[in-house]
Amino acid sequence: MMIGMNQIYKSFGQNDVLMGVDLEIREAEVHALMGENGAGKSTLMKILTGVYKADKGTIYDNGHEVQYKNTKDAEENGIAFIQQELNIWPNLTVLENLFLGKEKVKRFGLIDNKTMRKEALALFEKLNLKIELNELASNLSVGMQQMLEISKALMQDAKIIIMDEPTAALTNSEITVLFEQINKLKSEGVSICVYLAQNGRNF
Repeated sequence: MMIGMNQIYKSFGQNDVLMGVDLEIREAEVHALMGENGAGKSTLMKILTGVYKADKGTIYDNGHEVQYKNTKDAEENGIAFIQQELNIWPNLTVLENLFLGKEKVKRFGLIDNKTMRKEALALFEKLNLKIELNELASNLSVGMQQMLEISKALMQDAKIIIMDEPTAALTNSEITVLFEQINKLKSEGVSICVYLAQNGRNF
């Protein structure tokens, strides 16, 4: 999968945020967008994932022009967006969070917990994550909640994962784990694009 953004423009009122920005993300690449607050990093990624619409410019998916209508549309096309405010339901278990809204169903509309557990355990083993599926998400550290978000994206077959300030609330040891996972994902052909403040630590 290759995503290209060509000559992207975006203004909010009289504030020109993006002026002719180009970006290309190829398979198994890691990109870091760095800059001061207000530099347009977040705006560019929100245009890519359908949160905003560009005033001008083109987005290409494998050479075909696309315009994602919203984040769900982007997700269905292999692009996951993990925002700084994590989309985790604290009173649900890890397993319930992983499959929320995408539950496996067997005959007569019953939830297929056995299949979901099997798929979740296989993914966690692949990522070398030690997270109990029955644990409430609220009991996880911020770092493990972030790993849960990444796992949710992979469950939906994401090929590109975009992360907003992923190191901001993490300890040094959690940052190390995050970078290990990013390298692991890269080796599996997944692309990662993170955006950070200009002094983004440890990246």
